[in-house]
Amino acid sequence: MRGRIQWTSAAAAALVVLIATVGVSAFAPSPSAMARPSEARSAKADSRTETVASGFSRTSAQGTTSVKSGVYTVDQARRGREHYRKRCVLCHLDNGQGRGAEPEIVGQSLEREGDAEAPAVAGEPFLAKWSGKTAAAVYDLMRKTMPVGSAGSLSAQEYADVLAYLLELSKLPAGQQELPSAPDQLERITIEK
Repeated sequence: MRGRIQWTSAAAAALVVLIATVGVSAFAPSPSAMARPSEARSAKADSRTETVASGFSRTSAQGTTSVKSGVYTVDQARRGREHYRKRCVLCHLDNGQGRGAEPEIVGQSLEREGDAEAPAVAGEPFLAKWSGKTAAAVYDLMRKTMPVGSAGSLSAQEYADVLAYLLELSKLPAGQQELPSAPDQLERITIEK
């Protein structure tokens, strides 16, 4: 049907967010649009599409942000790497691949330091496990269970820094703002593959 738009709930929600962000007046025709309506409508439509597209990839209707939009800084990941090397590497290994990624060597002693069952905390296995969940869920699990034997021993900021490093290891982009350590703010950050 020509001229009709079928709205999905995601498109309608994105439009509501867009209007709330830029205001209804942003969609009103300008004086120059009145002179040449067809050209102005085309330019205005392109502008709205660009805004919706950029806003939609970064923010959903609930005000959540994807880890793909850069939710940590390079400096924060650097601090996280230092904490990771001191407290996490023994079990989760250098690149966060976990003990499941180690090859089994015939005759190798099973007596090793660290947790032999430590899962991957970065990369594809990590993203597959946590996709669709929030950064708060990962942060909360880390805070309640890690490091083994001394759970909760890092500061809130140190846990956030380690999580930033795990995002970096997972090849997710850095941004301009640090990953927050407040659970309510982490609740708004969604993990995606």
